[in-house]
Amino acid sequence: MSGSTCLYRRASGIYAVRLVVPSRLRVIVGRNEIHSSTGLRDSNAAKLAGSRILLHWRERFMDLDTHGAAPNPLLVGEGLIPITEAARAIGIPLRMLLGELSNDRAPIYALAKNWKCWHVADLDQLDRDHDGTFVWNDVEKKGALQTHSGPLRCHDSAGAIGGLLQSETFAESVFLHSGNAAFFIDPEQIITLPACLTVKSAIERIRARLVGMVAPVAKHTSDSAVTYDPTFAKHGKKRFSELVALHRDSRTWGAGQRRRMETEAGLFSELMDDPLLSAIEAETIVEYGRRLSKLPSNIYQSRRKFGVERLVDLIAVAEQRGMPTKSDATVKRHVGTVSEILGFGMRKGMLGFNPASDFKKGRSPDGKRDQDDRDVFSPDELNTIFSQAWFAAGTGEFSDKGKTTWRPHFYWLPLLALHTGARLNELSQLYLDDVVQAASDPSVWYLDFNLVGGEKVDMDARDKKFKTVNSIRVVPLHDSIIALGLPDYVAALRKAGYTRLFPELKRDTLKGYGKPAGSWFNERFLGKRLGMKRDGTKTFHSFRHVFIDAVASFEPPIAERVINQLAGHARGKGLALKRYAKDREAAVLKPVIDGLRFPSIAKVARFKPQSALKAIESALRYKEAVRRAREV
Repeated sequence: MSGSTCLYRRASGIYAVRLVVPSRLRVIVGRNEIHSSTGLRDSNAAKLAGSRILLHWRERFMDLDTHGAAPNPLLVGEGLIPITEAARAIGIPLRMLLGELSNDRAPIYALAKNWKCWHVADLDQLDRDHDGTFVWNDVEKKGALQTHSGPLRCHDSAGAIGGLLQSETFAESVFLHSGNAAFFIDPEQIITLPACLTVKSAIERIRARLVGMVAPVAKHTSDSAVTYDPTFAKHGKKRFSELVALHRDSRTWGAGQRRRMETEAGLFSELMDDPLLSAIEAETIVEYGRRLSKLPSNIYQSRRKFGVERLVDLIAVAEQRGMPTKSDATVKRHVGTVSEILGFGMRKGMLGFNPASDFKKGRSPDGKRDQDDRDVFSPDELNTIFSQAWFAAGTGEFSDKGKTTWRPHFYWLPLLALHTGARLNELSQLYLDDVVQAASDPSVWYLDFNLVGGEKVDMDARDKKFKTVNSIRVVPLHDSIIALGLPDYVAALRKAGYTRLFPELKRDTLKGYGKPAGSWFNERFLGKRLGMKRDGTKTFHSFRHVFIDAVASFEPPIAERVINQLAGHARGKGLALKRYAKDREAAVLKPVIDGLRFPSIAKVARFKPQSALKAIESALRYKEAVRRAREV
């Protein structure tokens, strides 16, 4: 074997074999080159495995030359063929055919019969959620309702094949039409195998490959060759950095967001040697996550302290000195940025799929999820938190001159998080107008998590931000929160001329109003005051887990959609359950919230608004003094 020309090392460190298909056989095989992974990182072992792979393929080429490849009459010409009929035509089991279609990334079509669909002329004009899914409200706004019969191409053909392999059915809501148009179905359709079709040319390529019945070497079946793909032929030789530049130029970011994205994209470019788009695979992303997890938690400070610029050298320094490294949550966030960029490339036709999408949806390189590592507060810990002096008194301590280091959010943020499950930044950025009394029932109060300005005259377009569009929701206030005086405090703040629920919090350019609140609670309060270990397992977010676990344990069980709405998650797996316009109203959700019982707050005293206003004034005076000192 000419190892120097046939064996190459991928960005993940795994060796693969490249074999050029003879020109006389390319139409039959359906590809110009064959790339097959050895699954090995050791070069000597990879050479042996590569020899076996090459021998296997050369035997198949010889067999094709000997036996020829007469096409099946059913597969001649353009058009579609039912998958079940195709399997019979070429004489192989259905599951084997589905596996071959998956390897070839073949398109899958479903046969529609009087489906009511929303027709959208241009997919690129639709709003998308952070994970690339379409926002249904925008589909209704920009689409036209029609009835359609006939074959429609699945938007996610790979997912369709996966469902067919598992249960001979799959659910789909988005179907591609001519050009960049699409049909959207609500509720999503359950498609069975008999209603599935694919293109004849895909079946003919598979039949031609299998002529002579020379079976693949079993060891390498799962690592079958990458098919020739016109997308890769056109864009595969472009670098990741080129895709980053296109993504950046297509967005209207502020300076801070632009710096953050360029910094995070730069991590991938440097750690993975700015790979070709054709070389970025799922194993590339896993390797990137592994390398990220070895970097110091603060790259900037580590570079300055040790005079090291290259990330690979920083990894060595961190290992030698036993420095704290990036957490799983941070690794996941960095990979999420890469996934966003690759998703953009996929939507623009530069990539066939997004290899980082699975990693982004909740798993770090070792298979853990954030919720596996983030613990709930125990009953004893909740008792300790809510037994602090400001909870027992409803206010903090003041000096004779009226100064205090206590802040009103010390009281309200933990209580609201426990009773609403809201994220820290969601609560910290609330306006007074977001604490609403229901018009239909004055006894019902709720928090309105939104991105609408309304009468918030000091709010600009970047003032609020949410993790996803699913975070837009309403959550009723528990009777305990009302009894402790939140509506009265809102009235006192409004009378004093404030517009925010927590005017003492200063907005961070990148992380919003939650950053100062998080620094206080996680580090100064939990860490220094209560002495809890700061390993990331107990944070403000633990209130959210307490809330979700409590709601999920109700008997009889609460509907999953209701739990998802309260938590600000996607309302369901299908498009039908993601229609944000159908959320339950606050009055309907009120009994669920009032069903929560937390004994740890039994001794919390009613809040004292006038003392809180004095604390805010003290905080603002301190901020002004700091500002003046910096100007001197």
